[in-house]
Amino acid sequence: MKKLPLNFYLQVVLCAALWGSAFPVIKLSYAHLSLETYGEKLLFAGTRFTIAGVLVMLFCRRGVWRSFADAPKGLLLGVVLSQTFGQYVFFYYGMSVSSGALGALLNGAGSILWVLLAPLLVKSAFPSGKQWVALLTCVFGISIAVYAPGVGSGNVTHGVISFTLVGLSGALGAIAMKQIAPVVGSRSVTALSLFLGGLMLTVAGSYEWRAFISEYSLATLGVTAYLALLSATAFAVWNRLIELYSVNVLSAFRFLIPLFGVVESAVFLKDETVGVGIVVGGAILIASLYAMSRLEERPSS
Repeated sequence: MKKLPLNFYLQVVLCAALWGSAFPVIKLSYAHLSLETYGEKLLFAGTRFTIAGVLVMLFCRRGVWRSFADAPKGLLLGVVLSQTFGQYVFFYYGMSVSSGALGALLNGAGSILWVLLAPLLVKSAFPSGKQWVALLTCVFGISIAVYAPGVGSGNVTHGVISFTLVGLSGALGAIAMKQIAPVVGSRSVTALSLFLGGLMLTVAGSYEWRAFISEYSLATLGVTAYLALLSATAFAVWNRLIELYSVNVLSAFRFLIPLFGVVESAVFLKDETVGVGIVVGGAILIASLYAMSRLEERPSS
């Protein structure tokens, strides 16, 4: 069994740290940028991802629109609708009704759904018995975290539903990416997904454009630029990893995202506290992550 290379770990940690920072940054943005309505939040998300798509396009070796012409349209639409549009329709709602720490931890549900759906949709290997045990332990850890998430967790029920749908959308997007990336390249698909998905989010929130524009400021521009750069970097790196490595390996390391999200939310969101459930549940998740990484450490063929 081959060991995973060092650059794999570095890239995974980079993605997790960047995505983890999005949880507190978005929560702080809601409060300090006067993003009060759901439509304004969708416009905020739409501009972020449209700009991110343009940034990734600048680094594509292959012409993006040539890739668009060559790509299987059904798979491309699947990536756009699930990985960008669908995932963040639910994500931005979930972040508006629950805490950053709880949202970050619940984001780990996507890893479980990814492992369950991939064998059915792309005929990848089913988890082994030991991997099933690790996955079920992850579910147990999440359950503990939700039971006692801490002060400032908001509407936990709505948060659980929203972030479960985020996980489902993300899993479907990753599976579609796994199929389309070998055809036209992960970077071009990432650029198209972010750009087109961002435009769709912008259209979805356009009914609140007057309120959004009236409150727009240099601070809004700065936060949007940071989140766009975050998305461009993290999605480009992560989608390349999807192209190269197996579903089971990546689904395990995806649990680093909630770890970073919980820690960064606890540090930067002063009106939230991390409850005993998140501490114990998070520890169980990390232990399960380590177990999964030890069970399968080889690139997919």
